[in-house]
Amino acid sequence: MAENTEVKATNLMDEAVAKISESKFKRGQTVQATISQATNDGLEVLLPSAKKEVALSKDELDCEVYNVADYLVKIGETIDLLVVGLNPLRLSQKMIKTLQQEEALTAEIEGGKEFTVECTGSNKGGLTAQFGTYSVFVPAKEIRPGFVKDLAKYVGKNLRLRALEIKRSGSRKEIIASQRVILQEERDARDAARAVKEDEFFASIAVGNIVEGKVERVTSFGAFVSVNGFDCLAHISDLSWTGAASVTDVLEIGKTYEFIILKIDRENKKVSIGYKQLQPQPWELAEGKYNVDDVVHGKVVRIVPFGAFIEVEKGIDGLVHVSQITHERIETPATVLNVGDEVDAKIIAIDTEARKMNLSIKALLPEVERKKNNETEGEEGAPKKGRSSRKSTSNENSDELSNWSEGSIGGTSIGDLLASAKKNK
Repeated sequence: MAENTEVKATNLMDEAVAKISESKFKRGQTVQATISQATNDGLEVLLPSAKKEVALSKDELDCEVYNVADYLVKIGETIDLLVVGLNPLRLSQKMIKTLQQEEALTAEIEGGKEFTVECTGSNKGGLTAQFGTYSVFVPAKEIRPGFVKDLAKYVGKNLRLRALEIKRSGSRKEIIASQRVILQEERDARDAARAVKEDEFFASIAVGNIVEGKVERVTSFGAFVSVNGFDCLAHISDLSWTGAASVTDVLEIGKTYEFIILKIDRENKKVSIGYKQLQPQPWELAEGKYNVDDVVHGKVVRIVPFGAFIEVEKGIDGLVHVSQITHERIETPATVLNVGDEVDAKIIAIDTEARKMNLSIKALLPEVERKKNNETEGEEGAPKKGRSSRKSTSNENSDELSNWSEGSIGGTSIGDLLASAKKNK
């Protein structure tokens, strides 16, 4: 009984001595230890001023494969170990190598090298992460250029950082870092490269140059076209001579076309280009396509006091003078025609250079109407005042065939007139 009590007292004394010995060490401290024993589980080592051996697991040894025989011959040798835990004391040999590699990297980081970590958390001040044994803190203002409202969205994402300050105080090691400086440098580099490219671009172009461009995107008012990497605008009004309801009616996104430079604004970095200017106008194709005495079909698009304009095709209008609408005398075209009416007419004159075409609807009306009018005049024994007045009106308006002005009123349709002519037949 006395012996058991004495053994317990001895064990308690040994534990107390061991704790006192352990209290002399600090986490992260490097110590020299002497190998005193090698077993299948690892080594037993003796630390300076320690009364008790400390176990060193084979998993903490700096070796690829642990072999007891290799260490039995090393008993009595000293090795460097790192204190990785207290109460109980835990040691590691391989962590020393890891720390050496970490410190080498940290020295490069301290010199300005970029490094990457995964964000593990956030607080009101910024983002937190870990780089080996170093804690990492990124202040909110250093995350990116501009204000960051939601810090939590960065948790779990990689951060590209550059160290602003590295603090070492005993076992506490911290890196204060910034991602903003990297992003800002890259933005500045892109802006500088873009400025150089823009200067080269503007130096190489002039109004009237024909260039190739790829349609990148379209809007309601035009297409943005990449010309040598610079965005130029082709306004919708410069896409087609006959007008385009939508940009995609003329151009296709992703395709390359030829354009002509219309305007250069170097100060505001804007270039206007045109597509239709390189395409033939409808009137340029009219010669040979339309000839005197040809019958054409078209739509009434405008009515003016001296006649009506007929759209023969997109971009080509012909004038039917009031005297060429019907054999009867009418005061205004609107008494016979309406905008939107589709009619047939005969070409009585065409000047493609002046871009003018004179048409006649009455030339296609039945002869019986003309004969009936002549008979009515003969019964009275003399030309009626209306006929004389019609001739006078025709002479007075002869100049208006080439001097067209626009207006817009409504009236009776040509269909009614033709129906009336057939009834009188």
